[in-house]
Amino acid sequence: HLLSYLYYFVSRNSNFPAMSIEERLESLEKTLDNYHDEIASVRSKNAELETKNTHLQDKYLEADEKISELQNLIEMNGNDVTKKEDEVDGDEGDGSTPMTPNAYTFLYTSELFSGPSIAGMVTCSIQYTVFSLFLLDLLNTESVPPGVAALVRVVQVIAIIIAFLVETDTLTALFAVIYREGFDEMANSFNGFAPWKYYVANFLLGGQGLLGKVVAFYLIIFADNVFDLLLNFTAIMFISELDEIVCFLAQDGYVGKKAEALAKQIEEVKFPRRPPKGILRHVHLILYGLIIAGAFVAFGFVAFEQASQESLAEFVKVQFGDDVDPTLGLFSGCYEKNITFTFGGWDSWDSRVQYVRTQPDRGDGKFDYCLDDGLQTWVFATDQSKTSCDENVALRSAEERSTSFDLLDAKGDQWLLETGNTISEFQLNEIDPDRVEIECGNISLEGEDVCLVLTVDADAVGFSGSHAWSRTFVMLQNSKAEAVQFYQHPVFIGDAAGTEGYELLFFTGRRWVLASASKLLTEDSNREDVIALFETSNFWLLKLPTDALSYLSEAVNQGNDRGTPLGLQWYNARYADGVAFPFADISRPVDGSFRCGKCNSRTNPCLYEGICQDDGTCICSHGTSGRLCEIKPLSDGVCNPFFNTAPDEYDGGDCCVATCSKANCGVGEMNFAFGQSLQRNGTGFPNCNDPSMVPLTIYLETEIVEDAGSGFASYTVELHCEEADTTPMRVALDPSIVGTLNETVYVDDKAGSCLLSFIGIQSWTGLNISYQIMDGLDSSADSMLLMNEERNITADGIFALPTVYSRCLKETLAGVVDAHDLYTGSYQDEAFARLSNEATKFENCSSNQEYLIERYSLVALSTAEEAPESWISSKDHCLWSRVTCDGSRVVELTYDGLTNGALKGLLAPEFTLLRHSERIDVFGNEFSESTIPTEVGTLSALTSLLLSINGLSGTVPTEVGKLTALTDLRLNDNALSGTIPSEVGKLTALTDLRLYDNALSGTIPSEVGKLIALSYLSLRTNALSGTVPSEVGSMSALTDLRLFDNALSGTLPSEVGKLGALKILSLRDNALSGTIPSQ
Repeated sequence: HLLSYLYYFVSRNSNFPAMSIEERLESLEKTLDNYHDEIASVRSKNAELETKNTHLQDKYLEADEKISELQNLIEMNGNDVTKKEDEVDGDEGDGSTPMTPNAYTFLYTSELFSGPSIAGMVTCSIQYTVFSLFLLDLLNTESVPPGVAALVRVVQVIAIIIAFLVETDTLTALFAVIYREGFDEMANSFNGFAPWKYYVANFLLGGQGLLGKVVAFYLIIFADNVFDLLLNFTAIMFISELDEIVCFLAQDGYVGKKAEALAKQIEEVKFPRRPPKGILRHVHLILYGLIIAGAFVAFGFVAFEQASQESLAEFVKVQFGDDVDPTLGLFSGCYEKNITFTFGGWDSWDSRVQYVRTQPDRGDGKFDYCLDDGLQTWVFATDQSKTSCDENVALRSAEERSTSFDLLDAKGDQWLLETGNTISEFQLNEIDPDRVEIECGNISLEGEDVCLVLTVDADAVGFSGSHAWSRTFVMLQNSKAEAVQFYQHPVFIGDAAGTEGYELLFFTGRRWVLASASKLLTEDSNREDVIALFETSNFWLLKLPTDALSYLSEAVNQGNDRGTPLGLQWYNARYADGVAFPFADISRPVDGSFRCGKCNSRTNPCLYEGICQDDGTCICSHGTSGRLCEIKPLSDGVCNPFFNTAPDEYDGGDCCVATCSKANCGVGEMNFAFGQSLQRNGTGFPNCNDPSMVPLTIYLETEIVEDAGSGFASYTVELHCEEADTTPMRVALDPSIVGTLNETVYVDDKAGSCLLSFIGIQSWTGLNISYQIMDGLDSSADSMLLMNEERNITADGIFALPTVYSRCLKETLAGVVDAHDLYTGSYQDEAFARLSNEATKFENCSSNQEYLIERYSLVALSTAEEAPESWISSKDHCLWSRVTCDGSRVVELTYDGLTNGALKGLLAPEFTLLRHSERIDVFGNEFSESTIPTEVGTLSALTSLLLSINGLSGTVPTEVGKLTALTDLRLNDNALSGTIPSEVGKLTALTDLRLYDNALSGTIPSEVGKLIALSYLSLRTNALSGTVPSEVGSMSALTDLRLFDNALSGTLPSEVGKLGALKILSLRDNALSGTIPSQ
């Protein structure tokens, strides 16, 4: 834009646009010489004509002025003499006036919609569009700054003057419309001329000029610095000159041939001046002057408003973050504008207003502007006596603004302490004048939502420590029954004075605090002293002794301030060296928050079905207490069915024997047991719903074998667990009620040392009782576990119960352990009992299921066998001597009985639970009563199964064919019988197969021919019959084939000759016939 403008400015009036500077100077010198000649001629005739024509004298003076002007033009290197002369005297020297060359003249000198006309329309559209967009953007996004510096003000005045004197489109349009000079000449010169187009074009020209000046005016008054002002002003001036630039480009042929011809024709057309007489010849100047005067009046009004600072906010509300400096929060609140300079003085041009605390008794803080060579920004000082640029100011904005007059400019800034640290939160907002009393005055305490009583949430522990803090606080009132307020918030006082005096809850600008009055005043201070403390005008919060405040709430800001501390999180106070006010120690939160202690049915109802009365108090139900019935009757030894739920921990444990901690637990709770209503209430826990408890079902089969006579009213059945010293049940039963009776009792998981007692049975009565105890519920008989053999009782007796197995363990191993093996004394039962005792290591059994299954498998192996020494312990089973793990998974199980001593007893089939096993190598033992379990087929990762020399009996299970990863199978030197399963042919990865020294019978399955990787095959010393299968010839990797000492018959197949890798072939002690094949 600047280059185009410069090009236009240099060449705008040149008749020869392509002429060089030297050529132009030469032309100007020639013109000057001509004028010198003319002046000489005029001077020689001057004496003769002086008396005749004073007009010639005037021409002489005018010519002399032209000489001076032309000399100046020569010094300026290239300005056109002819045009400049026009600008000096307004005509061509012969009383004629040229047309004004601009794009708007195209509109009325050319045919409608011709090239020049369109060029004029486009130019007009561009100027109006740009100016309109400028204006809309300014009005929507910008505002007049509240103040500007003195230098900016001077530049604004100069810019307004330039805008009206340099850009004269409006003046040109006024002149054309008012005087219509050259109207007839233009009509004769231009075929496209029409009066209506003449007026429309000039109205558009004048409107464009006026709109441009309006935009320029707004840009000028909206600017707050010289750079932006000049930059925007230059842009607007360029857009205003666009119509003349287009005309100039048309003269150079850049807008088309027609436009070029028309532009040159416009330049050549001249018409005589016919100005009206008198004042009428100055109407256009008067109108233009009025416009200029209006602009300066508006500018003066704006300047006056800026100088008076009236547009600035009267009140602002500030919230300081206190995470770095906790004292800053005390200065949060409202601040009022304070003008400290004299209006009208030169110092008022650059001066800024201060904002001072509206409540001086809450701190002597102020906001001020530091205008210094090294720092130009807004600052905050906690002491109004400090200067704005004092090095010890508390805060300063991190953004330097040399042009800022409004504190709200720093609203979104980061604010820095004098140490350079940034405070985490800073809120600054203007307060509407209508809301000053609401925002800056005391909190309104009217309406049903206002809480006059606070109570600590019953579900929370509350405020603890050496001081026994109140759980209820009431609003403090003075002698006039008015609420005492501090920092525009009510003060609350504990409902009872403890040993350390009153307890106070009050706001400090950023946080609520809880303190003992004895630390704020004296130990013997009374209620009146407390009231006086908060109504004093002295700012005492920074003068408190260390540890005066005990707890602080979470930070309160302008968005979450409810006027009371309801629902806020609390923290312990932490004092730092050299800081008079404590931090909120977020690493030590308090389990306590406040609720409103006054009920209303809409927003703060009574809890747990309590009834809210008109006076705001509650009638509580279900044994609850407190102002809102918030205190539950938990852990009092009596099971409350309403709170017998998981969220309330089953009435705080009162409903189950293992969780109830009071001496009266369960007493009198049983009024029905064993299918009969009790004559008197017994001890028990009939409402136990805690899923962590284990149900035991006691079955009684009672009968009277002869007449019991009289005097025998009841007998007592008691279950008592000595280890936990608890009594899950004690009831008195009617002996006359006979038959099958049962009752479920819930005991602690893994309850031990429990005794079942029968008391008060008279032997002469003939009452006969048999009992059984089941681990489980009567309603789920399939999962019940018999815990004892049936016993008959005819007299008083005490019977010990086995330890209850872990419920979690039973659920986790339900698909692994047969429930019928538990409580039987079997090796499975012993293994389960051992794991049940260890269950405390596995609080969440389900997440350790795989680990527990493997551990149970190994423990079952140990308990089923008779080993020379124990190899299991309480340590992780991956550390046991016979086990190798990969991570936490068992991958190898080994034992060499030949070296370490033979194992006896059983090879427990539970070894097949080691699902990740890759090698099982157990040999040289005496497991004469053991077989190979069919579950062996589940060990899909197994590569080596070595069970030689173990005395195993039974058959080789067909499931062995599922072990497709197996490379080594050794079952030799056992007492296995039956046939070799054809499924062995599926073990295509097998390299070693040893089944010798057994009692296997039948034929050798032809499927062995599929074992193409097999290198060693020994089936010797069995009772195999039939022929050697010809398929053996497919076993190309075979190096050792031993089939001797069997009952094989038939001929040796010629396919044996295909075994090119064979090194050992032993077929003796069989019934083979025929010839040895030549192959």
